Amino acid sequence: MNYKNCEVIVYFSGGINSYYQIKQWQRPFEELDKKHKVLYIVTDYEVYKQYLKDQSLEVVYIETFSDLIEFYDENEFAVLLYINNSLKNFQSVRYSRGYHVHLNHGESEKESMRSNQSQAYDYVFTVGQRGTDRYEEYLLNFNPDKFIQVGRPQLDFINQMQLEKRDGQNVILYAPTWEATHPSMNYTSVPKYGVELVEKILANENNILIYKPHSAIGVRDEDAKKADMEIKRKVDESSNAYYMEEENINDVFTLVDFAFFDNTSVMIDYLHTNKPAAYIEILEDQSINELTKAFVTINKDNFDNVIEILDDELKNDSNKKQRAKVKEYYLGNYAQGESSQRFINKISEYIIQRNKRVGKLKK
Repeated sequence: MNYKNCEVIVYFSGGINSYYQIKQWQRPFEELDKKHKVLYIVTDYEVYKQYLKDQSLEVVYIETFSDLIEFYDENEFAVLLYINNSLKNFQSVRYSRGYHVHLNHGESEKESMRSNQSQAYDYVFTVGQRGTDRYEEYLLNFNPDKFIQVGRPQLDFINQMQLEKRDGQNVILYAPTWEATHPSMNYTSVPKYGVELVEKILANENNILIYKPHSAIGVRDEDAKKADMEIKRKVDESSNAYYMEEENINDVFTLVDFAFFDNTSVMIDYLHTNKPAAYIEILEDQSINELTKAFVTINKDNFDNVIEILDDELKNDSNKKQRAKVKEYYLGNYAQGESSQRFINKISEYIIQRNKRVGKLKK
């Protein structure tokens, strides 16, 4: 088929456990598509089938490297976007007649967010100043011109969710990450604290728990898998608990009074709410220091008192004053809709820039 009318490619190489990354960018990409035709390339057939069920933008399934190269050779694309750190991204980066822009699916203080893999792309979009500073701190050959702050377009599309509760009840979110691909990235609190934390929260009938784990929890670590299953069992048995699976976690923020997070991008997005939360420390990591100014830290030294800390934070929100500065550092200072517009404008700028460059090469 001919896709020469498409200006923007979204290249996605990931399994069905990573499908949430596509869902997260759905609304911003739909807005982008109104100005510049967007085409998804996916490399996993299960992802392709799911995409056809619930996405509206055009998509093609390309399994092999040779088919990908042939597809690129037969068509002309100005900008190629990437929303994860898959190794297969570098097969796509081989295409030399378009600008390659790394977006990721959220910012965190995990080491993947400061990887030298970023050097392979023409541009890397960051959310706020912290996103740029993080790369500058860790990259030996840092080039400030390729790191572009655009804010967080997803936060322009938060839906208002509803939940029935009695007066005096508090909604508590527990949103842990997964165990990742290797030990230095394993920030999940689920096997160490998860079950006991959920028990403690549900022991008070004035607490309503929402459990929203990472979709890949337990795929690599058996202890994480068992703990996740036990938590789900306790949630099923409780009248005051809910398990979130496919829903967008940002949508639930409007309901939440307090949240427990691991080192994850979700915690940074939560800054948008100006509400109290706790960071559960699993690995000691100095890169998290700035972010912990916004939230209380739970670790092996104070976990036994986690409910007392929760109750105190609900009343006093001890990090409220510092959180405003941290929020601006991480998320920037954007009014509603401004981040999405800046994102789209940057893509437009690169399309024009690329087309001029390719035009000169043809002469």
